Amino acid sequence: MSREGLVPRLLDVVTLAVRAHHGQVRKGALAEPYVLHPIEVARMVTEAGADDDTILAALLHDVVEDSDTTTDDIARDFGRAVAELVAEVTDDPTIEGLPRPERKARQAQHIARASRPAKQIKIADQTSNIEDLTRMPDAAPPEGHESYRQGALRVVDACRRACPPLEAPFDAAIGAHRKAAP
Repeated sequence: MSREGLVPRLLDVVTLAVRAHHGQVRKGALAEPYVLHPIEVARMVTEAGADDDTILAALLHDVVEDSDTTTDDIARDFGRAVAELVAEVTDDPTIEGLPRPERKARQAQHIARASRPAKQIKIADQTSNIEDLTRMPDAAPPEGHESYRQGALRVVDACRRACPPLEAPFDAAIGAHRKAAP
C-alpha cells in the first residue's frame, strides 16, 4: 500500500483505538492512558519491519477485549486481514477468570498456532507489558511480578523464531525486570 493510502487508514485506526480505550488507564500510580500501550506495540512491530495490516492490527489488538467493538466492525472498516489478526491475538473470553498461570498457558497454546504477524504483535504486547511493569512496579503486588514475568515468558516462548528483532527487546525487558522487580 502506498504511503498516501496508509496514512488515512492509520489515522482512522488511531481514532478507533483512542475511542475504544477512552477513560481506561494502566495500573499503577501513574495511571497513564491505556491507549499508549497499543501505540507502543504498533511502534515496536513497525520498527521490526511489519507490514501495514500488522501495524494497524497492533493498534487495535486490545479493542475487542476492552470495548464493544467486534471483529466484524474491524473487518468492515479496515479489512478482513486486519480483523483476522486482531482475532488471533484476542483472548478467548472464557479464560478471563482463570488464575494467571493457567490463563498464560492457554494464551501460549493459542498463539503457538497463530500466524507469524499475530506472533509479532503478541511479542510486542508482552514486551510493552513487562517494560511498563518494570517502570511502574506498583502496578502489581510484589508476588505478582514473578508470576507475570513467567507467564509472559511462556507466551513469548510459544512465538520464538517468528521475529528475532522483537525477541531481543523482549529478552532485554525480562532481564531488566528481573533486576528491578520488588
